[in-house]
Amino acid sequence: MIQERDILITMRDGTRLALDVYRPDAEGAYPVLYATALHNKDMQGPDVSNVLSPQPPNAPLWFGPIEAGDTRRIVANGYVHVIVQQRGTGKSEGRFHEEDSDHYDIAEWLTQQPWCNRKIGMVGISGFAAEQWRAAMQGHPALKAIFPYDPASAYGGMFGFRDTYPGGVLHAFFYCLEVFSTVHEHRDVPGPLSDEDEELLRVAMANPDFKMYTNLYNILTQKGQRSGVMYNAMVRPWDGDGTVEKTEADFKKIRVPFYTGSG
Repeated sequence: MIQERDILITMRDGTRLALDVYRPDAEGAYPVLYATALHNKDMQGPDVSNVLSPQPPNAPLWFGPIEAGDTRRIVANGYVHVIVQQRGTGKSEGRFHEEDSDHYDIAEWLTQQPWCNRKIGMVGISGFAAEQWRAAMQGHPALKAIFPYDPASAYGGMFGFRDTYPGGVLHAFFYCLEVFSTVHEHRDVPGPLSDEDEELLRVAMANPDFKMYTNLYNILTQKGQRSGVMYNAMVRPWDGDGTVEKTEADFKKIRVPFYTGSG
């Protein structure tokens, strides 16, 4: 197969995203299977899967690969496999935010490539699955189907409290995830917050359950400059009003077939 790494493509606001393309070493146009997440795209390629030992479900340390799909199998079956680094992470420019048009712009770029037959599907689990919901809601006509398996929170955005912390039980998965994070973060002297956020932080810092785990308490003292998902879960431990209603409305925007489930 032909491998093209670290291609930079420009979004409508000028932000450039990095992506890798794996395609059959033959002439012709092929359907594309596209995957993207906050995770490091450089850990998702076939060179890593070739040497990575199998990880049982009870593995004590979670490494993340290979969640964007089996590249060699995908290409062998006549597809192009494209893995995109989301904005604000890794080799892509900008800052991450959930409200953007990047999926639409990526699909538009893909359809303009000579190796793409203008038919796009999406694959990937966990964070890669969550992005498929967002892409389908943006509604590019070339996106024909998605396969969001074991997706991150369907309700409340990528990290909604309802599905991420079942029963309201906070866990430190996102702290562990920071070891492998590629999210661009700015760290400096903690600055002032709004009156509301200062009060939420004060309550969280008084919580003995956080103080007894100093790695979590450390995140609070820095006022959200790092481990933003973990920080927000500690200071805002509930989804806001209207979360379920907004999600139901968003899901009505999905017009392509999908298969989903949980492991």
